[in-house]
Amino acid sequence: MLKGFGYARALFVLLGAVGLFFVYFFQHYLDFHSVLFKGEWPQELNYSTDFADVETFPFVVNKVGRYLLNDLFTIAIIYGLFYEKKYLRFAFMVLLFGLVFLLPTYLFIYLAKPEGFSSLISHLHRIVLNPVLMMLLIPAYFYQRSLAKDDE
Repeated sequence: MLKGFGYARALFVLLGAVGLFFVYFFQHYLDFHSVLFKGEWPQELNYSTDFADVETFPFVVNKVGRYLLNDLFTIAIIYGLFYEKKYLRFAFMVLLFGLVFLLPTYLFIYLAKPEGFSSLISHLHRIVLNPVLMMLLIPAYFYQRSLAKDDE
């Protein structure tokens, strides 16, 4: 399955895995808003799923930045493992789907603070901001490849 796994592919997998580790480890300091719009060092973020009062624009910028980092690092892993453009294109389609539909839904619910939705926002947070959908592509691609080999 991992035929011809060379240094370049291993580098993509390593880059993606290390990147995901750092995004998770430094998630409370991924303050894109301060860096990009204020020119300041990142501040510690204290976002929680209990609908804490937050400034809307910085919150949105920081969540979009984290979403993009997580998905791009996962795409690097996918590219390193499979090294096929069709898998890469589909992974980017999943990224765009999340960016256009899932992330705005999460942001709307979080910022609207509806009564009784704290458990939903917690689950949405895990699906959208952690690279869950992207990571599910990896076993799906392996399965698809095994089916293709069985057909040969």
